[in-house]
Amino acid sequence: MLCGSVDQELMIVKTFYFFFYSAFGSLFPLMGVYFKQMGMTALQCGLLVGVRPLVEFLTASFWGSYADKSKKGKALLLASLSAWIVFTLPLGFIQPPAEKCIVCYNESFYRLETPHVSRILKRSVDNLPELIHQSNEEYARVRRDVRPYSEAGISPLKINYVNNYDPVKHNNLVSPLFSNIVYRTDDIHKAFFLLMLLVIIGEFFSAPAITLADSAVITLLGEDSDLYGHQRMFGSLGWGVAMFFVGIALDHSTSFPDHPCGPEKQEKNYTICFATFAVSMSAALIAATQINFKYPENPDGMEFKEKTVDPVMTKEDEMQNQLAMQLGESIKDVY
Repeated sequence: MLCGSVDQELMIVKTFYFFFYSAFGSLFPLMGVYFKQMGMTALQCGLLVGVRPLVEFLTASFWGSYADKSKKGKALLLASLSAWIVFTLPLGFIQPPAEKCIVCYNESFYRLETPHVSRILKRSVDNLPELIHQSNEEYARVRRDVRPYSEAGISPLKINYVNNYDPVKHNNLVSPLFSNIVYRTDDIHKAFFLLMLLVIIGEFFSAPAITLADSAVITLLGEDSDLYGHQRMFGSLGWGVAMFFVGIALDHSTSFPDHPCGPEKQEKNYTICFATFAVSMSAALIAATQINFKYPENPDGMEFKEKTVDPVMTKEDEMQNQLAMQLGESIKDVY
């Protein structure tokens, strides 16, 4: 009896909202920290995260009017959900190449060394002796180095505290907070512009997803549109559940299969976040194939019929009518 009373269409809507917002909750609240871990500044992280709602604000109305005129709301919804997957997963693979590694000896001696994974770029062979002969020196009574204390929000850090720092060669090298990877600022800027381009293009095509879904749900509810909150509530549930379990998994994801310098204790592998996002958004895409879009029969608007309104009779009008009728009867009697 209980299963038979469930509205199948509304169950599909609830499932869509649950997985769609699960995908959001598993990744996007952590994107700022993820960008910061690859050496981005606070300004760059803010731009990468904040450009999404701006692009959605500028393009959602365009896609909504296009869907209404073409009556292809469902196809556009499926395409926008696919765009979420296609343009979000590459964000986990775009990273600046590691230039150097900061190696700590005896918890007080820091030194720049060549990473295990070399840069996939053309480079000179000026440091060939360093590549052949690494870390074989006898360290005897050298000055102790102290890693600088960083206030909240300050990242990446300068590496002028390492023992073999050269102000001429290493002036453009920085290291993220809680990481021993050293990047070139030029490589970080290139990665930033590539990520920005990918985010803007992806958001342009994926912006109408939730707008079209809400429109279809409200049309489906009809006169029961006050039940929309009951459907949307499952989106909040999905967000909370995904963020809770992904956060726990992220705390334990400290292993990196191809880390160029060896991970620090506080470095996190965000692959679990991107994988959860892909699975949840794919489930939302499957659920969206069962959502029906309804359009009015007249695309240009509803036709209205003119209604004739009877004039309201006042007391004076009634008295005049009565006098006119009495005069008419008296005239008839005379003749």
